Amino acid sequence: MTTYGVFVLVERIIRGALGALLLVGLVACTEEVTGSLGCPELCADQSADLRDTTLTGTLTIDSTLTGFPLFGASRDFTLITQGDTADVRLVIRFDTLPNTFRHPNATVDSAITRIDSARIIFVVDTTIGRPKAPVTIEAFDVDTTAADSVRSALLPLFRLDRRIGVRTYTVSEIRDTLPLPIDSSVVLAKSAAGARLRVGLRVSSTQSVRLRVAGSAYTPRLIFRVSPDTLVRRDTVILQSKTPAGEPIANVYAMYPIVVAGALPIPPSPILAVGGVNGARVFLRFDVPSILVDSVQVIRASLLLNQVTSRVAASASDTVAMLISPILAGAQLTDVGTIASFAGAPGIVGLDSVRLVPKDAGLRSIELVNLFRAWRAVGAENSIRAIVLRAKQEASSAAELDFVSSEGAVALRPRLRITYVPRRGFGLP
Repeated sequence: MTTYGVFVLVERIIRGALGALLLVGLVACTEEVTGSLGCPELCADQSADLRDTTLTGTLTIDSTLTGFPLFGASRDFTLITQGDTADVRLVIRFDTLPNTFRHPNATVDSAITRIDSARIIFVVDTTIGRPKAPVTIEAFDVDTTAADSVRSALLPLFRLDRRIGVRTYTVSEIRDTLPLPIDSSVVLAKSAAGARLRVGLRVSSTQSVRLRVAGSAYTPRLIFRVSPDTLVRRDTVILQSKTPAGEPIANVYAMYPIVVAGALPIPPSPILAVGGVNGARVFLRFDVPSILVDSVQVIRASLLLNQVTSRVAASASDTVAMLISPILAGAQLTDVGTIASFAGAPGIVGLDSVRLVPKDAGLRSIELVNLFRAWRAVGAENSIRAIVLRAKQEASSAAELDFVSSEGAVALRPRLRITYVPRRGFGLP
């Protein structure tokens, strides 16, 4: 087993086209094994017996990789507090603040000299679970001249003298939209100085809490009033980052997470890990005999994995939805980290997700028959015969699923079980 840490993907190579190619291949491969009464005029020999084979040495690579989703690949992030097990905070940037406004009855702009009712509005995804105890969210001014995307520079700024907002929400108040009041005088001072407002968010509670902040459908925004006159509308500022200066990726930093605790090291070699706050994925590359892809009719193809009790004991009772994602990349790619980033949606080739509990252990069977059919349709030269196992919502929970790798005990190693019918040619039944 090979292990990899965090990596950065510079370019993504035409994912849609490759995905469409796999999908077309899947649709084109629709043979069914039926009895002779249902046999079409021309079909494969229906009298052949089903055969089973279990392959134990087909994995050429089984690796744990961390650092997913890749920076800039997601706009939704999760605030997490779970004692010493996990602590994930968020930084949101409002790098452009207005310093003038116009009254509806005026013809020229006026300087902003007062601000009140300042608050940050954000949407949380409650489908991942609602808190069971009151939740406190704090806001801190984390603007600095240091490299403020670096964890070591940001953590010291989460302190009381830099706190600019705090609110405790009851369980019933944790709805889809949360308003967080912040110090209006701080916003006014930054507006007048032409400065930027960069806010660090931290969540706390008497129990473990996960608040997934949406940044794709509805980005967090800063709202305030600049005049007591109700004819003057409230000002709304959306997320924006101006650094790194001159780079097209600057706005990727408009909202990003800081993992303070919970980013476990890659597990030792006998173990493969999926999930956790450091976004672990498992990459599996197969060397399947070509006869089982190209020359027989595969009826069932199952990946057999042995799950072991998670090393993250504090989250062992959580349930993790694990996706089985096909690799949508051509065979010309060789870097494992780059290949793993081309994990497509499971549905594109008809793969199902599975829900597992980290504390459990035992044999798990994952169906891959539709993937085999797609491989046959596309051809070995146009695809990499590999999959990625990943959490449905990566980096949103400390919960981690652990499996035995190809370096574990022989009886527990990953293997493929394939049921197939030999192709004996075509003709009238």
